[in-house]
Amino acid sequence: MSCAVSELNSTFMMSRNCATVLEIPIVSNCKDKVHHSLCLELHRLIDRISLVILDIESARPNCKLAMEALCSLNLTLAKAKSLIKDCSKCSKLYLAITSRRILSKCQKLRNAFEMYLTEIQGAVTIPLADKISAILHDLRTAKFSLEYAEEEARKVLLSLFEKNFPDKASMEKEELEAIQIATCRLEIKSAFSLLVEKATIKNQLDEVNETNPKEKELLEYLLYLLIKYRKLICQFEDGDHSPKHDFHDQSFEHELVVEQALCENQVNDEVGDL
Repeated sequence: MSCAVSELNSTFMMSRNCATVLEIPIVSNCKDKVHHSLCLELHRLIDRISLVILDIESARPNCKLAMEALCSLNLTLAKAKSLIKDCSKCSKLYLAITSRRILSKCQKLRNAFEMYLTEIQGAVTIPLADKISAILHDLRTAKFSLEYAEEEARKVLLSLFEKNFPDKASMEKEELEAIQIATCRLEIKSAFSLLVEKATIKNQLDEVNETNPKEKELLEYLLYLLIKYRKLICQFEDGDHSPKHDFHDQSFEHELVVEQALCENQVNDEVGDL
């Protein structure tokens, strides 16, 4: 009996340690980012579950399975917060291309939340079980879906990657059309927004693991497209040129002229086979 109690206490301490992972900050201001609706729904579920976590820990359910589920629940919350944080830092174009993968991750996180809370529910007091029941209802009715603009950008870019081009002229024509549609759908229409997107891709390239050559190749190709077709992507609206905008545009143009020359020297025939 003492062995069982000791084991439960050990599991409880492990759960408390796992809870510290919840300190990962959530970037909630991602209204202008891709997957805004996905992140918003996931954020809502995280908030609901976080409210009941301390109550569950205080209750110390006298069941090893429930305690292990509590630890797993904390870890799943940390994964969910990390996913939102990653989405806030990633390139819009990259997020659009990988949108189905992000959608799948959100659905798996929701299923994991439901499984662990169900395991805990039977080992706590009735009032606390009722709170968990309300959260389970929210989990089961939660809807994760991609926005129309994200789907359109994804389709046009994937279509580009899957094509075999007979010559350079036809490849460039398709590239231009695809990147224009994708950037338009994802609100990358000004020199400044293009500069931000390009800088974000560069940051991702700095962090990408060398064991993931496909992701690196994809990011490099997206950066190449943005540099090569920059003047045809940017659409300046009448009356939108303040001195501040002019400053951004001039520095942006100087930087991209240099980068275009460097980028075009590195492009080879394999680019069209991404």
